[in-house]
Amino acid sequence: MARAWFVLVALTCSSISFAQAPARDVPALPSGTASIHGRVTDVNGHPLARVEIRAGNGNGQQTTALTDGEGRYDLNDLPAGVFAVQATKPNYVRTSWGEQRVEGPGKRITIAAGQRINNIDIKMARGGAITGKIVDEFGDPITDVVVMPMRYQYVQGTRRLMPTGRGGPTNDIGEFRLYGLTPGQYYVSAVLRPQGTSVTSFDPRGQDSSDRSGYAPTFYPGTGNVGEAQRLTVAAGQTITSINLTLLPIQTANISGSVVDTDGKPVAGGIVMTVPKNSAQVVNIVPTPVRPDGKFTVTGLAPGEYTLRAGNPMAAGEMAVADVTVTGSDVSGVVLAAAKQATIRGRVVFTQSLTGTEPPKVTTIDLGAVREWAMAQQIRSPARIKEDGTFEIALAPGHVQLRAAPTGGSRTTPPWRLGRVLFNDADAGDSGIDVSPGATIENVVVEITNRLFELSGRVTDDSGATVRDCFVVVFAQDPARWTVQTRYVIVGRPGPDDLYRVRLMPGDYYVVAMTDVEQNAWTDTDFLSAARERATKFSIADGETKTLNLTATTAPVF
Repeated sequence: MARAWFVLVALTCSSISFAQAPARDVPALPSGTASIHGRVTDVNGHPLARVEIRAGNGNGQQTTALTDGEGRYDLNDLPAGVFAVQATKPNYVRTSWGEQRVEGPGKRITIAAGQRINNIDIKMARGGAITGKIVDEFGDPITDVVVMPMRYQYVQGTRRLMPTGRGGPTNDIGEFRLYGLTPGQYYVSAVLRPQGTSVTSFDPRGQDSSDRSGYAPTFYPGTGNVGEAQRLTVAAGQTITSINLTLLPIQTANISGSVVDTDGKPVAGGIVMTVPKNSAQVVNIVPTPVRPDGKFTVTGLAPGEYTLRAGNPMAAGEMAVADVTVTGSDVSGVVLAAAKQATIRGRVVFTQSLTGTEPPKVTTIDLGAVREWAMAQQIRSPARIKEDGTFEIALAPGHVQLRAAPTGGSRTTPPWRLGRVLFNDADAGDSGIDVSPGATIENVVVEITNRLFELSGRVTDDSGATVRDCFVVVFAQDPARWTVQTRYVIVGRPGPDDLYRVRLMPGDYYVVAMTDVEQNAWTDTDFLSAARERATKFSIADGETKTLNLTATTAPVF
């Protein structure tokens, strides 16, 4: 059970963000009479079977095919248009035809009705690998050490060191192999066993043995401080060997306490998640069971700062949280007291359509309350929307922002988006709403609009050559609007006609075109602060369209 939860949480936290909206099916391309054909091989020319080939037209529509035993594929029945072709296969680096950098967007293919285009061939490189050995302070190999590759990623508006790719335990001679890595820079983290599966002996009578020896989470080449860890640069197909490290011996400590409900009565059963506040130690997240008397004991903890969260059987929307600092000694008497759930009620409305197109059905709106990101915490509480547009959100107390977007249905131009969140006669779309335990907040109006106006232009380099492989980031001049999932930060890329196009609500903005931008970097306020130093200011008014040609710059480096 503990190991299953460890795997689940580690994988959940390593995903970007960001699976907060429901999964959506990718629309298929309309049928046509054109076709694209080619062959996929590895870098040595050997054919690759069962490679998934995707052809997309840049409008969210695509078609797929698999390569055969000779690596050949056929994309048939395509409509006339402009396409990008991409190949994916487990343990290989995602590759686009004609890409100029690893995992770049690739070149575009223009095809006419009835035309057949051949020789769209792709070479794929294997993912990278890191191998090594884990030993104890005596030089003896240790088995079942959980080893994880970690990278800095932008998660819910903050740059964090997060697990990524495949991790796993060391074998019987202490060896590990991290494989299938995409090119980039990695840290290697090692933990003897998930936190909570004690390195002490637990007695059913509630007594722990006197043996508190254990090992701290350790980064290569052998430090508990990520600031002193060595970063490894992994290229496509590269295997980095001899990444050997010695785990750091420590004296561990326990945290004990109880879980109580909103009436102060013990909560029997459920789990307590102990989460290091330093996300670099994410591999330590495992559950500790709550005993029938409501008490719990988390064992085998290294010194550090932790957040404890009680899970089921809390009522929906309730939360029991406590922050605890471990300095090497046991911490006792911690009470995780459930806070009563709160409720937000209101209605969803639509502004008058800019184009005369009908708004989407109100029940297709994906509406939820989003809170600050934290490990093992529910980030988003979904709304229940009725046919008349009224909604209700049950949620844990705290500071939240309401975010909404249509799901499914037909695509419109301009699209329908969140416009305003009206609360107490003000727009709380970015300032958010403070929700007290047990509170009921009424009369919140969520306004959906398609009154969005186009900014477009061409991106060139210093020599005047067209730049296609870049991101165009548009963000509000007011930093108060740089919030999570804000509608005032929009990102676009040049399309098949080499023009970028973004649709904005009226306001004052910066715009900048950048190459080599990390995914979701624009969600970080520090990144935007640096980016505005090389950005262009502009304003767009209600009913206005604007053209701004840009010169590409490199992204800020942190």
